Amino acid sequence: MYASANSLKRDTALLIKPPTRLAVSEAVAQYVKTKTPSGNWDYWDIETAPYMVEPMDIISSRKKKGLIFVGPARSGKTQALIDGGVGYGVAVDPSDMLVAQMSQVKAAEFGKKRITPMLENSPILADCLSPRTHDNNVTEKIFKAGNYLRIGHPSKTILASSDYRFVFLTDYDRWPLDVGGEGSGWGLAFKRIQTYQSLGMAVCESSPGYEVMPDGDKNLQHHEAPASLGILSLYNTGDRRQLYWACLDCGEFFPAKFEYLRFDENETNIRKAARNVTAFCPHCGSNDIKPQHKFELIQKARWVPGGCEISRDGEITGEMIDSPLASFWMEGPAANFQTWEELVYLHLSAKRDYDKTGSEKQLRTTVNVDQGRPYTPMSLQAKGKAEELKERVVPLEQLLVPKWVRFLTAQIDVQNGKKSRFSVMVLGWGEGLQHTVIDRFEIVKSNRVEDGQEKRVDPAKYSEDWDLITDRVINQSYQIEDHPDLRMPITITLCDSGGEDGVTDNAYEYYRRLKKLKMHEKFWLLKGDGKKLESDYIRVSYPDNSKKKHRKARARGDIPLLLLNSNRFKDIVNNSSIGRDEPGAKYCYFPDWLPESFYDELTYEIRGVDGRWTKPGKKANEAFDQFYYGWAAIYQLRAHTVDWELPPVYAKPIEENPFIIRPNQLEKAHKTKRERRSRIQIA
Repeated sequence: MYASANSLKRDTALLIKPPTRLAVSEAVAQYVKTKTPSGNWDYWDIETAPYMVEPMDIISSRKKKGLIFVGPARSGKTQALIDGGVGYGVAVDPSDMLVAQMSQVKAAEFGKKRITPMLENSPILADCLSPRTHDNNVTEKIFKAGNYLRIGHPSKTILASSDYRFVFLTDYDRWPLDVGGEGSGWGLAFKRIQTYQSLGMAVCESSPGYEVMPDGDKNLQHHEAPASLGILSLYNTGDRRQLYWACLDCGEFFPAKFEYLRFDENETNIRKAARNVTAFCPHCGSNDIKPQHKFELIQKARWVPGGCEISRDGEITGEMIDSPLASFWMEGPAANFQTWEELVYLHLSAKRDYDKTGSEKQLRTTVNVDQGRPYTPMSLQAKGKAEELKERVVPLEQLLVPKWVRFLTAQIDVQNGKKSRFSVMVLGWGEGLQHTVIDRFEIVKSNRVEDGQEKRVDPAKYSEDWDLITDRVINQSYQIEDHPDLRMPITITLCDSGGEDGVTDNAYEYYRRLKKLKMHEKFWLLKGDGKKLESDYIRVSYPDNSKKKHRKARARGDIPLLLLNSNRFKDIVNNSSIGRDEPGAKYCYFPDWLPESFYDELTYEIRGVDGRWTKPGKKANEAFDQFYYGWAAIYQLRAHTVDWELPPVYAKPIEENPFIIRPNQLEKAHKTKRERRSRIQIA
């Protein structure tokens, strides 16, 4: 076939043809075909993702030098910004372009499966391709207008030397942070457009892929993302536009965020919970925005820049951040190609997997990819949780039992070393195992006196120091709210039996003394053992090492020892006492007299990917241990299986409970009880 004068004239005319005056979104709708779910190719439909119109039109802006877009998967961001941007640079404003994928393999795949089919199936774009076969391969394409498209990957070879009018970076948070020792991919890409001055544009899109940094969510400005690496750090340097949609009831706009979805996190059937999801309006409180309303919400959604507000009429007011970068961030609920039901199901499935395995992998994936948010590791969530727990405090008086409490448990954590002591917590339990802290104190001073001074208790060296537990804990009782003449005794006491050499031996000796006094049934020694009890929560053991030559404690098989699966009980504390933030079954009411350090102790430990809880350092964790001892007491009493319509005797209401100490019993007890020291002592 020979070239004709007409064809030469037509093709070379493209070299001097001025760009068509079309917005990028309009050009894409007219010229670019995309593959539909059915497998057919059709022109891009603005209605499928109207929230992409404003970001797309930034590509041709001479007021901005860069475009940052943070969004979830299935939002259409790559299709609109990368495919659409390339289509614009081919058909409307012929330009040299670079598209960079996360790796060389992915770049070749992107060119073969995405860019090439798009160009070939869009008639206008196909007509712009050079007819010469050697001008068109998987990663390089030359067009009749002389413009050039390169599809590459993060390397200093590709991101150096060459100049491009448009540079498109896709899936940026899966890139290396440092490209070949030359710096960030964004920094290198931005240099490639500088020759074109105001005509150049660098585009970067991705879902978040990096974790929130420690304290990264503190003191954030309007629309500022938590401190994180990758694309969110780029977003923060821009004008920080976020997507808002309008409530169908009151008409006020609010952010289209995952936190405004409402579903039952306690529903055991996660499919059912996901199907019943609705959206919540923070302005009028409407909880009746249903999934079928999503299309209508998306059509009216607006991008609101940082520092600005939007009225009910859609008017944006305020001072927009002055930045050469236009940055956008949308979350999963607004993604048109993923339903709310799918979002919630993936979220609950990931939480269930974490509860079972301790692995945060699925949670991280769904938060980053589906919700379009940066992931906060559990270790940092726990740190933030301490602050949240402080906000849950209620006015409760120390040493006073609320009238809804049915029974008390005491938990003792044995501390050794220079600050040796018995750390005691008393928990009150009500119907549905709602609970609260009744008392917390330390037994510090012993009955041993030297030079006129009471010596510090030493659980490892002095067996008699353990006898302090009898009156100060086991025999203790507390006044009941609205019943000044009634007192509630402690139903069961659990005490740690491990630690320094000598602690276990002295603990066993103390138990034997209690048995002689017939007081042993209310006192249990325990040992945390998460390794041996993989499937059980609690088991009674009778240690016997009498035949062993080398032993730390004299155990003759006469001491019942509670073996606890510490990891599973700590999961209960984390999910119920700490995790449940609305009153109901297993909810904990934190009294306002507890010190701030209590909450740090309660949230200090970290759950590893293997499901085991560990201390990341040497700070105190007594409160966390005491809470899990408390739940062990519940399991030992089998209170977790109670039918509250027919509760056991110890858990009956105050009026029916025979264990409640009444006035005549108090008078008798005072006559026989010796005067004892103040129970609360300062170290």
